[in-house]
Amino acid sequence: MIDTMRRAADFGLRAAAFVLLMALLGSVVAGVVSRQLGAPLPWTDEAAQYLLVWTGFVGWMLAARARSHIRIDVIVDHLPMPARRAAEIAIQLCVIALACAMLVYGPVLVERNLDVEWISVPLSAALLYIPVPIAALAVLMQACVQIWEAVQGPVGPQSVKML
Repeated sequence: MIDTMRRAADFGLRAAAFVLLMALLGSVVAGVVSRQLGAPLPWTDEAAQYLLVWTGFVGWMLAARARSHIRIDVIVDHLPMPARRAAEIAIQLCVIALACAMLVYGPVLVERNLDVEWISVPLSAALLYIPVPIAALAVLMQACVQIWEAVQGPVGPQSVKML
């Protein structure tokens, strides 16, 4: 059951990343082509900016799942296993603290921007901030899983269970 949910979450994240990247590419290409034709589409730059933010948050969730965030493991890799586990738990507790802050302030950002519109189209600027609490919740859950895995067994890239 857990593996099925994990596979579904991984598939969903990868699908979201693909869709967002294609939409970002489409927006940029539409902007370039429309400028070359002498009739620039005003919404393409702003849409590309918003899509880039969303893509960044989905990338953060994917990187958290795969434990592929930038880390300097030179020291941690040379520690004995108990100290390595303690370091991993400390790192994940820091990630949880950041995610909790984002869970608190993300909805505030969304609410504060509900009545602000994009410059080019009548859409709410809150769309820019919607991925903040979503990504925070996903990364918070992943950090809890990684703490549990650190307590249960080996810590390192070989213990990643991304499918």
